[in-house]
Amino acid sequence: MVDFKGTFLNLPEAALRLLVFVLLFLSGATVVVFLLRGLLPGNLYRELMDRIKTWWVIVGILTLTIGLSRGLTILLFWFISFWALKEYFTAIRTRPEDHLALFVAFFVIPTLQYLWIWSQWYIMFLIFVPVYGFLSIPFFLLISRNPRGFIMSAARIHWGLMAFVYGIGHMAYLVNLHHLHDPNAPYSGITLLIYLIFVAEISDVFQYIFGKLFGRHRIWPSISPGKTWEGLVGGGISAILFGYLFRFLTPFSQLESILVSLLIVAMGFIGGGVMSAVKRDLGKKDFGYILPGHGGIIDRIDSLCWAAPIYFHYIAYFHGHYLLITGARS
Repeated sequence: MVDFKGTFLNLPEAALRLLVFVLLFLSGATVVVFLLRGLLPGNLYRELMDRIKTWWVIVGILTLTIGLSRGLTILLFWFISFWALKEYFTAIRTRPEDHLALFVAFFVIPTLQYLWIWSQWYIMFLIFVPVYGFLSIPFFLLISRNPRGFIMSAARIHWGLMAFVYGIGHMAYLVNLHHLHDPNAPYSGITLLIYLIFVAEISDVFQYIFGKLFGRHRIWPSISPGKTWEGLVGGGISAILFGYLFRFLTPFSQLESILVSLLIVAMGFIGGGVMSAVKRDLGKKDFGYILPGHGGIIDRIDSLCWAAPIYFHYIAYFHGHYLLITGARS
């Protein structure tokens, strides 16, 4: 077996094993699509190549930030939340009277939430957005003194904060965790984060592949025409299999790794469906264009907005002592 210890950045050995697999997988996909370019329709070939190129960039950024430092990783997720809010607030309909509340929701609340994450203030991390954030937004809307559209504005802003700041923030907090049970264990908060991202994204990738190859029966024709039962089943089984094989990133038992992977797949699928419904409601195909072949940041993290909080609180509930040895403020 190859000795990965201390070979690249500060990534744990278990994470390096997964990185090697991901790089080999991306390399193979790049070669296959390049060889099939003559057989694939022009639009499909360009879409696939754009997707693969973007995945190379995503993997590179995640590897560098997670491997370099905890602070840089938290900063990355703050940027992801910030950009997702930008895409969302740009897409929704707002009133001129909402500007102050939008400023607070866009700059103040996300920044404070990630400050609590960086300082490992666990209780404040849990309650800040759903309590203080949610109570403050109606107050700043109230200052405008215009009741028309008040409920709609508050609901839209609250929903964006919950999905893109509170939901994604759970991924950032994972890097604060150290070791479960045994300080010499091969897993840590970093590997738990990597496991979540890997299972959720491999599910999306294989749902896309199986949907393109075998998709016949649509799940939500009026919401997400590309989502098929064949894609869901094929992608879900693939993600669960990979989650089982890479369970060394976690403290999960064999059966537990299957159940947790299934949980990530199910919640990720719901998250993708919800975001598709939001796009249909707004009359949009994608939330943005920053990620060629994928769309916007929201189009790439939609599954994680739902999967991350459930995954995090599963760990907190069943492996709750993990949080007690971090030195986090209570």
